[in-house]
Amino acid sequence: MAKAMRQNLFLDAAVISRNHDGEKICGDFFGQYGSLEHPVFVLSDGMGSGVKANIMSTITVTILGRLLEHGIPLAECVDTIAASLPLCKERGIAYSTFTAAELRGDQLFVVEYGNPTALLFRDGKPVPSRVHVRFVGDKEIHERTIPVQSGDVLLMMSDGVTHAGIGVSTIDGWREQDIASFLAGARLCTDCAAVTAARLDAECSRMSAGQLGDDRTICVLRFCPHATTNVAIGPPAKKHNADALLHLFFSKKGKHIVCGGSTSQMVSDYLQKPLALIQGSGNAEVPDMARIDGVDLVTEGIITIGKLIELRTRIEKEPTMVLALGTLPHEQLYRALFMDSTNVNIFFGTASNEGHDGTRINFENKLSTVKQLCELLQSAGKMTQIQYY
Repeated sequence: MAKAMRQNLFLDAAVISRNHDGEKICGDFFGQYGSLEHPVFVLSDGMGSGVKANIMSTITVTILGRLLEHGIPLAECVDTIAASLPLCKERGIAYSTFTAAELRGDQLFVVEYGNPTALLFRDGKPVPSRVHVRFVGDKEIHERTIPVQSGDVLLMMSDGVTHAGIGVSTIDGWREQDIASFLAGARLCTDCAAVTAARLDAECSRMSAGQLGDDRTICVLRFCPHATTNVAIGPPAKKHNADALLHLFFSKKGKHIVCGGSTSQMVSDYLQKPLALIQGSGNAEVPDMARIDGVDLVTEGIITIGKLIELRTRIEKEPTMVLALGTLPHEQLYRALFMDSTNVNIFFGTASNEGHDGTRINFENKLSTVKQLCELLQSAGKMTQIQYY
């Protein structure tokens, strides 16, 4: 998921949640609220695990998120939710903890109760920020105001991360400063939020030998410049519109990707550049890619896009798969659209090929597949537009 935050910056967000071993539901809960200009992110960890923990964390996130979304001052929101959280009589702690991040302009407001400290990275390095501590009743609340800039990364997490490895590879878990050291580096500035979250999640699993003795939730917020990718799929319904379509397509800033055999030949003719097949770039399921000077990526059309959609579905179920992407056409297309882009413009040509009637690549299936791709991009937070020709 992701959010546009202002004209020159984009908020790229990714969340991974894992259930405690043996539980069908996660005791952590994450919610995203607000608008493009005023996004709000809330992570809560319910005490224990299972249904009861999930109910408490869900209530906490919903109340806090809705209050912030409707413009209630942050201090008042925190007072309301902190005062309403019941305490466990046996343990003397609240039934749920929380971390909330609220963005207004270039100011990020972070408030925490009971969760591990949210970590801020700038230029790939952890950056300390001043913490204001106050008490609401007997609850200690930590508050920070952080001026954000391009390249900043904020990590929010439940204690399933700091508890990683207990009894397996560590005595008392993973310290926050060691988590910061693990993530620090140049890659943090360039990796999308999904990759950073997956790296951290995979390391937690490695430290714990695949065991989940606690619910685990990781939220990564990355503030980055907009990156636009333009995708041409299919020739226009009217052949004489091809030059006008491609003139508009190549006038757009950003990367340019061409999908489809007929589309590739049309682009080759327009640019007056040869279309060269890249032998061995595909496999038995995905056709080879091609090369045209002036185009960033050239793939086959509907079969490759279909494989891209299947890949996206698998990654949604298992987010760490992004760490194992290879160089097959649909994997390169995934990386370009879902990882490297914040804005995607699709130029969809509606010409119908009679030779494809009755096949899996007929026009109706092609249209349905492209619409599904748009929906997946939008659900991933990409600013997606489609134009029909």
